[in-house]
Amino acid sequence: MRNPQTYRDAAREKGVPEHVIDHALRLALPQTELTTSDADGGVPAGRYGGLPSLPAGVEWGLGLDLVATLDCAALPPDGFDLPLPGDGHLLFFANRTDPEGAVLIEDSRAVVHVPAGTPTTERALPEGALPALDPGPLYARAVRSFPTPADDAVLSDPETERLYREYRLGDHDPRTPVRGDSLILGGYAYSPQDPPITGSSPEDEKGGWVLLAQAQLDMPGVSGTTACPFWIIRRDELGAGNFAAAVLVTLTYH
Repeated sequence: MRNPQTYRDAAREKGVPEHVIDHALRLALPQTELTTSDADGGVPAGRYGGLPSLPAGVEWGLGLDLVATLDCAALPPDGFDLPLPGDGHLLFFANRTDPEGAVLIEDSRAVVHVPAGTPTTERALPEGALPALDPGPLYARAVRSFPTPADDAVLSDPETERLYREYRLGDHDPRTPVRGDSLILGGYAYSPQDPPITGSSPEDEKGGWVLLAQAQLDMPGVSGTTACPFWIIRRDELGAGNFAAAVLVTLTYH
């Protein structure tokens, strides 16, 4: 896992006291970066883009493009704190055509889990659909992610909120922003607007919303507009393997 020392060193350079740095590090969550590069110890863990391979009877969500197919067994075990399946493949779909600033789609088949050993066939591109995203291998590496000043982990505690504001603790995160050919799994989101999850608590009746994954996509035909799809789900639904309960939240920016 990428060393939290990177965050500590960056914060020290800005004069942040050690006890404040320790406080910030306690908020860090494990996260998996998936990119098309195997640098920094990345291990093969899936494919970006291409066409989906799905079991018979599983529909390809209307108007959605395949963003990534992940091999659950290949993901680094220290790269998330989510109750993900231990085998099979997770397929993530998103909409590249809706230019609105915030779109929420529930029960959309935006996330599909195909258990290991399940017979599948590669689906043809539907008539009138956008060309599939260029396929390429994805390599996974475990990192630590930190909340932004707008995340619940900061706003739910007045002292943490004060420290974040006073010492600009959100400025020392060593992660790189999500690129167009990459994905992040778990942890905190990068968002061009407000975080996709707000007002969520692990004590609520559904175990709280969690970030399953995030990507970034160009929007063909909408010049200068980028889509940021976030796949979120309640922790208990994730633990039960109910991926139909996943919600696709898409934010766009220029």
